[in-house]
Amino acid sequence: MPGARVTLLLIVACATIGSALAQPCHPDSAELVPAIDVTTWPDAPFRWRDIAGNLYAVAYQDTYLYDDALAAITFESCQDSVFAGVVSGTNLKPNFAYQVKLVGKPEGVWGPDGDDVTNERLGYAGRWWRMTPNPGNSSDSDYEAHRDDPDYIYEGYLLFDFFVTDSLGLADAGFATESSYHVLWWEHQRARGPCDSPVEWSTVVGYATDPAYDEDIGPVDIGVYAEIERLCEGETTLPAGTYDCRFILTEESFHQSGEGDGNWASVLKCDTLTFELNGPAGIGPGSDYPPVRLTGVCPNPFRVKTVVGFFVETASEVEIGIYDVGGRSVARLLDAVVCPGHHLATWDGMDSSGRRVGRGVFFLRLETGSSVLTRKVILLY
Repeated sequence: MPGARVTLLLIVACATIGSALAQPCHPDSAELVPAIDVTTWPDAPFRWRDIAGNLYAVAYQDTYLYDDALAAITFESCQDSVFAGVVSGTNLKPNFAYQVKLVGKPEGVWGPDGDDVTNERLGYAGRWWRMTPNPGNSSDSDYEAHRDDPDYIYEGYLLFDFFVTDSLGLADAGFATESSYHVLWWEHQRARGPCDSPVEWSTVVGYATDPAYDEDIGPVDIGVYAEIERLCEGETTLPAGTYDCRFILTEESFHQSGEGDGNWASVLKCDTLTFELNGPAGIGPGSDYPPVRLTGVCPNPFRVKTVVGFFVETASEVEIGIYDVGGRSVARLLDAVVCPGHHLATWDGMDSSGRRVGRGVFFLRLETGSSVLTRKVILLY
């Protein structure tokens, strides 16, 4: 993540491009805008410390606004039971951890713009927030006891991924709804459980010449991981169907309570995210779904990085390579045995020698012992 450069491919109004999900699957994009009405933690203070605990400069705290950030997600309009894509951003807080969430829109609050079906799917996959009466964290049993009572309104949400920005406040991270998390932790703060996410390490560095810092800091390596909420890392799937929900980025506060520590404020959002999931992963032989499949290449076309999603029904040896139009090998993305389920691989536009390749059309080839799948990939400059 540190040192990555980000170019947003497309910024549109906070809505997906082409909402008619009955149409063939296609690349899609949505802009994230400042979250004025934050979810789950109303009026929460922002965090003004990076992941290493360094307090940002006073002038930065006095002037920084999420209105000045540019962030968007790219994805495909229909996938299997894992919604995957890429979140990209500029002018976010540097060396900073953000949670990635899908949040429901209960009809008791959103009226005709709400979707109780999506809200319930997300709640059962993730967590519940009781909006009324007595706002607070809730549970499946509480929701089921009062779901038909109009005086009770529950918001379902799924914290499914996270990322850390680089020293310039840039982000370019793949995401996938394959896990249900509770909250994030530093690796030195709490013992990582067997079902929790792997630790993501980032190098924190800053300089007195940067807007966010008064003095040079780092470099220091900091590890962040997610505590599991349901099942284990990588085991979450969502039911088939059409989804209408919110996509939200939330500041991670690491359970601190001092000056500048924040309180999990939700800061960027899209309230009109729609996508289609076609069926459960790993549905077994005899179904209409092939045992090996590409679930997305997003963004495509791309400038900085594209994320390849694929699914294997059984443990498989998988090779993923990039080839030019003449069939010559350009880069090898993966050559390993992978477990059953959904997986992600990335291509950063570099060849096997670490050199940036020129713009043009390339072909991604995924090969197992039983399948060969290809997809055209376009690199822009």
